[in-house]
Amino acid sequence: MHANTRYENFIVFLAPLVNSLGGIAIDLYAPSLPSIGRELGVGPALMQNTITITLLFYALGQLFFGVMADARGRRPAVLLGLGVFVVGSLLATAATSIEMLLLARALQGFAIGACQVVARAVLVDVVKGPRFYVAIIYLSLAFGMGPVIAPYIGGLIEVHFGWRYNFVLYAAYAVMVLAFVVAGLKESLPASARRGALQTVVGYRFILADRRFRASVVVLGASFSAFLLWNVFGPHIVQDVLGHDAHYFGTTALGVGCCYLVGTLTNRALVRIVSPDTLMWSGLALFLLGVLCIAAAADTLSLVNILAGIMLIAFGQGFIFSNAMARSMALFPDRAGVAASLQGCLMLVFGSIASATVSGFGLESNLPIAGVFAVLMLVSFSGMLGARMARQASLA
Repeated sequence: MHANTRYENFIVFLAPLVNSLGGIAIDLYAPSLPSIGRELGVGPALMQNTITITLLFYALGQLFFGVMADARGRRPAVLLGLGVFVVGSLLATAATSIEMLLLARALQGFAIGACQVVARAVLVDVVKGPRFYVAIIYLSLAFGMGPVIAPYIGGLIEVHFGWRYNFVLYAAYAVMVLAFVVAGLKESLPASARRGALQTVVGYRFILADRRFRASVVVLGASFSAFLLWNVFGPHIVQDVLGHDAHYFGTTALGVGCCYLVGTLTNRALVRIVSPDTLMWSGLALFLLGVLCIAAAADTLSLVNILAGIMLIAFGQGFIFSNAMARSMALFPDRAGVAASLQGCLMLVFGSIASATVSGFGLESNLPIAGVFAVLMLVSFSGMLGARMARQASLA
């Protein structure tokens, strides 16, 4: 019993550590987008699409490693993913063209699909009871710590060493995570529970047929996009339009990320005494306040209003994201790998569409920025309302 408890404690630590690679993979190099664009001779829209391609291949990686995790096991899937991530990171350090950088980012995105799938699936396999919900919050915190810390660190690296050293740090971090996995992760999927590719496809159909799952994915996609977008369009506004440096942008991203972190920690403290449903609706109210704050200076480009609004929005996502994820994952404990991969894939496709859409907008005043977040808020509202109706129907 003591050995089982100790291993469960290790998994509660390891799963968030593995999942954290996804957070830093998107955001660490964000402050360097303008300088990379200048060196490689491309504009802001194409540089922002290096994030979009990462998200798209992240989604594809979710599907591939979801099948692999349920067919071959959790451990082989995460080992392969971490290895590919190291290769993509090293390729980016040597990039001499935008095409080479896009290839490297695609490899990184594909690889971190393994991290998210396996981190979630291992928690479902190993951690049971009320502690599972707490572990999911830690998983969400670890992913959210990437946008909290990574852009700030990336800004410092950009100012003092240059953008290529961000990708050196990517490789070093992945090697560290790989060492923990090799040293301590045991295979948690019994041979009798493994499924072939055809069974996995059938599992996708079964999961997608669940209204509660579909509604949760809508909420997760809108929440993820709301938290992501400052690191997509923020570098252009802060550095190219307003004339600040990469470190300055990194500091703004740190502030936004800290608000998400505080929101998630507050949710962690309240989740035992307040229902997840109430917490999620409270997060949506904060979402609305953030949109109104940005729109208060509609005709100007007010960084103060933008940041205040986005910080409120990020704080609200701390209440929405982890509760929506926990509810979604608890629906299919016998199909954890498939459910995690499908959930992550659809969420990331949502985020990549939002990123690509924003990259094509001329966000030169607060009004269109408020409009983008207002649309995401309405999508989140529709998903939460749909989830409530689906739960009530299932209980009837």
